[in-house]
Amino acid sequence: MSRGQAFEDFLHVSVCALGHPLMEDEYLQTIERHKAGNKGKRGVDKLAEMFANLIDVTDKTRADILGDLFQGAITYGERGQFMTSEAICKMMAQMSLPSEKTDLDGRRTVNDPCCGSGRMLLAAAEMQPNWQFVGQDVDMRCVRMTAINLAMRNHYGHVVCGNSLSNTVSDIYETGRVQVWGNAIRRVSRVPLPNRQPEEIDVPEPRSESQPETAIEPQQSPVTHEPPRQSKQLKLF
Repeated sequence: MSRGQAFEDFLHVSVCALGHPLMEDEYLQTIERHKAGNKGKRGVDKLAEMFANLIDVTDKTRADILGDLFQGAITYGERGQFMTSEAICKMMAQMSLPSEKTDLDGRRTVNDPCCGSGRMLLAAAEMQPNWQFVGQDVDMRCVRMTAINLAMRNHYGHVVCGNSLSNTVSDIYETGRVQVWGNAIRRVSRVPLPNRQPEEIDVPEPRSESQPETAIEPQQSPVTHEPPRQSKQLKLF
């Protein structure tokens, strides 16, 4: 079996394990081709060991282990699938989201239309753990990586397998809201979104510490004579 196929099966059984007991049939079907050999040295035994290691390392580091493994040992950047650096994801979250954590009443939705392994959503969740996180990707491997990453941290979200541009959907996983009997990941038929209009908010211009509060208005361009542009950010949900 190829390394890529083994990784896909690992992602699938990990999703099924986090979705127990509703995905048991999928789990049993996937591990069927990994049952040959002596007990303790079979592929299915290695899959279970890998899942335990993933949980242990993720708990200690809070890092996106799956994304690093996917890019560095499986795809090697095929089709331009390069994961955004976690430091850049963190910087973008700090630039875009309020620093003061909100409770469930202040929940908003963060969407990444090309989520990869979910790093952008994880960075946002570090700042606002009570929000809803929605990721979309055309690659089912990426969808499962994002679902696993959100579920292991018990973040409420939805991960859609489909094309964000053509608005096609083939599968949707819901994560978080762990129940007594499990189900950290569930299959659903739609993504529930808040019923409110998009909001446009002002984003203040960055200024240095030496710059006074009452800064001089920027001069108009001598070439185009266009008025200074105001920085705006559109809140989608």
